[in-house]
Amino acid sequence: MQASENAADKNTTTTDASVKKVVKTAAETPADAMANTSANTSANSTADPKRRWIELLAFLVTVLVIMCIASWISDPIRTADYRRLNERDIYVGSALLEPENSIDLAVLGDSEAMVLISPAHFAEAGISAYIIGQSGQSTSEAYYALKRFCKKQDPKVILFEPDTLVDDSNGRRELIEVFDASAYELFPILRHHGTWKIAAGLAEPKDMTHFRGFAKRMKVKSYEGGAYMAPSDRAEPIPFLSRVYMDKICRLCKKEGIEMILVSAPAPLHFTYEKHNAIAKLAEEEGLTYIDFNLMQDEIGLDWAADMLDGGDHVNMTGSVKMSEYLIPYLKKRFDLPDRRRQIDMGP
Repeated sequence: MQASENAADKNTTTTDASVKKVVKTAAETPADAMANTSANTSANSTADPKRRWIELLAFLVTVLVIMCIASWISDPIRTADYRRLNERDIYVGSALLEPENSIDLAVLGDSEAMVLISPAHFAEAGISAYIIGQSGQSTSEAYYALKRFCKKQDPKVILFEPDTLVDDSNGRRELIEVFDASAYELFPILRHHGTWKIAAGLAEPKDMTHFRGFAKRMKVKSYEGGAYMAPSDRAEPIPFLSRVYMDKICRLCKKEGIEMILVSAPAPLHFTYEKHNAIAKLAEEEGLTYIDFNLMQDEIGLDWAADMLDGGDHVNMTGSVKMSEYLIPYLKKRFDLPDRRRQIDMGP
């Protein structure tokens, strides 16, 4: 009897303990869950940033590798095929495909540079000249074009058409242009992205005529606006980044032993005496020669009715020939340029 009572008490005690344990567990479960969640969150918050940084770094490395491979595949300079160059880069790229150290004079600048000289007339005089300008070429683009050019060529003289320095629109877009030029230099695929179909054999390259960078334009539209170079003491401001990259071009020329001459083509629609003063001041600061054909109409025999392409913005071919006829004897007298008339290929 006593044993039965003791067993009953023991069972009751065990049941009570179990009930208490269940009640306690049930009561503590939300708090424990929150505590556990908080602990897990704290642990994850410590691990997640590291994991995110690793994932981000892996992603960036993957993108860089893909960009480098794609740039290598699509690079028309590596494949020595000028037909894969886009139209804007045809002149710069084609110059890089010329035989090594075969060009003694190069022309830099925007669309004004593309009609500054006639390379065919220079070739007849034995001077191997090439225009490595681009439509709307910025100063930063000019710097990178010259830097690439000097890796394969050893020019004695650079003619820089400085319109890009005083172009009214450059101040508003110079930061974008500097970023673009730097990105294109690092990753050529960004510039030649349209050539992937050709590289993959899905499209045929187009033949382009480049005439050693010369924009051969015979059209005539006269300038009828009269005198435009009214003397002034004021100088047009040169945008900050344009000046920075002009300094880089000057330093590169000094490093490579290149003589640079600033040459302004006649452009009565937009050139002014204020722009002339800005360029003349820069030339003085850098110790450069400056030739301004806007002030030499009579000296070169420029005819506004016959030598303009588009009413005063650019000269046509006859205007280019007249500037070439002035520059050739000037350059031959000043520099010891080799006679390469038997070696020069005017290209397709």
